[in-house]
Amino acid sequence: MVRVKTIILMVCAVSLVLLIACGGDTPSQESSGKATDTSGSSQAKPVSTSAPAQVKKSQTVRVMNGVWSNELWTPRDGVGENAAYGRQLHAYWITGDENVQMKPSVLTDWAVSADGLSWDLTLRDGITFHNGEELTVDDALFTLDFNFGDEAKEKALSPSLIAEAEDTESYEITGPNTLRITHKSPKAYFPFFMSELSFGVAGVVLPEDYFNEVGIDGYNEAPIGAGPFKLLEHKISEHMKFERFEDFFNTDRRPSYSNLDMYLVPEVSTRVAALRADQVDIIEANLSVANQVESGGGRIVWANESSYMWMILPNCDEDVFCNKKEVRQALDYAIDKNLIVEELYGGGAAIAKGWVYVTPSALGYSPEVDPYPFDVAKAQSLLAAAGYPGGKGAPEFNIYTWNAGDLPYLPEQAQLIADMWKKHLGLKVDVVVGEASTTREKWYAGELAGHVLLRSNEARWDGGSITNALYGQWDGRAHIGGRREDTKAAAHEAMDVVDPSLRQAAFEKAYNFLFEEHYEFGGGYVNLPWGVGPKIKSWSPWPVVPYQTAMWTIELN
Repeated sequence: MVRVKTIILMVCAVSLVLLIACGGDTPSQESSGKATDTSGSSQAKPVSTSAPAQVKKSQTVRVMNGVWSNELWTPRDGVGENAAYGRQLHAYWITGDENVQMKPSVLTDWAVSADGLSWDLTLRDGITFHNGEELTVDDALFTLDFNFGDEAKEKALSPSLIAEAEDTESYEITGPNTLRITHKSPKAYFPFFMSELSFGVAGVVLPEDYFNEVGIDGYNEAPIGAGPFKLLEHKISEHMKFERFEDFFNTDRRPSYSNLDMYLVPEVSTRVAALRADQVDIIEANLSVANQVESGGGRIVWANESSYMWMILPNCDEDVFCNKKEVRQALDYAIDKNLIVEELYGGGAAIAKGWVYVTPSALGYSPEVDPYPFDVAKAQSLLAAAGYPGGKGAPEFNIYTWNAGDLPYLPEQAQLIADMWKKHLGLKVDVVVGEASTTREKWYAGELAGHVLLRSNEARWDGGSITNALYGQWDGRAHIGGRREDTKAAAHEAMDVVDPSLRQAAFEKAYNFLFEEHYEFGGGYVNLPWGVGPKIKSWSPWPVVPYQTAMWTIELN
């Protein structure tokens, strides 16, 4: 049974004294590319197994995040924000690099069958978990069962993971260090979905013996992985403290510092105050506080194309306002995206390009899916054609949203959009700001039918898994494609293409069709700014990947 995260309201002043009171323990003083050929990894550079690099034994990097989601460590029970800390504990089946290319990690090779249904996976020897036990093919099979077995269809939190479980035919051990997973339909995106370049839910390996010994609750209370850090202490809604794992198999990516302390502080002003007071070294920031970061001796480091603005019209197959395409398109044409970008984000933090998760660096992007221009006359004409001239006869509805660290002005953005719809289309719209997990569950349960959901989400190079979850599964919790044969066919036609040289064209075709149907739309993508203090000499987070990445690239002064 998944334990419920304790919710602690953190209302902190700028002063260091109140920061400590809010945060618990005092922090210690101390351009985008394309992914590689998905048919295999034989050309990729192997992970180094040479002698460890020289490391500094007594230095701590201190990080403050604004969101941690449910703070669970089991991949099936995680959602996007769990990647912020999960990347530190876990080893991934496949890792990546700064050019959004997949690289060997726990797997040394992955190869697809001629029909695109099966993936043969080869495990690396010599990997150990944090408790000293060897990572074996049995652990890998256990993890596949945990993430894609029958239980996952009911208990997984991620709609993408549920869709994968629904479409998994079998998984089996085929040799001393090899496995095969077979799907009901081709899944060319499967390696990317299992990689550290994705949103970080499915691509980790669990220790079977330890997990069975302590159970799911025990594991979430005292997790172990095979990643670069082992967990020393976790206080819910406050902090996580890690120590470098000296036996981490990827010596090229072993951090040069000994400890990583992470703190959860929802208020950005408090995070900035902590950075200026040298209480932390890295903070999740936003553009509104860039001047404060820099005037306090820090600087801004950008992770490009990290997230996107996502407006979802759920359950449009039902007898609801969004059932007609003209309504969906009218809503989008009536939004002045450039005004939102400039007024709320500005300065390069947000760019009005791309279509939801299809950012300019993503597989399948083309300018044809860039946001609609602001066109009030066209919006009014479309709404009238749908039978609601001047908004007459249209039902009242809500825009549901929440506060997000990567898009700090979502409630304000929702209100601007509601005001635009009232003014230009004569619609009656209210804004409801809730808690992220609760609002997600309402969406999955179908309770937002006839309403609108505005949220942020993680960018990704390969959107195959989310396309499958949203359009390829009729019974998926997050399905928004109207349960139509043509939207399902468009999704599967793209996913069936395994040849890397043909995937761009296949996804471009599918995305252009789905964009026209407009069950979802957005205002562009977001470059995520991180505030970095003077202790950090350099750090190179990856583009097109959410949350803090490439922590081994941090060099300290």
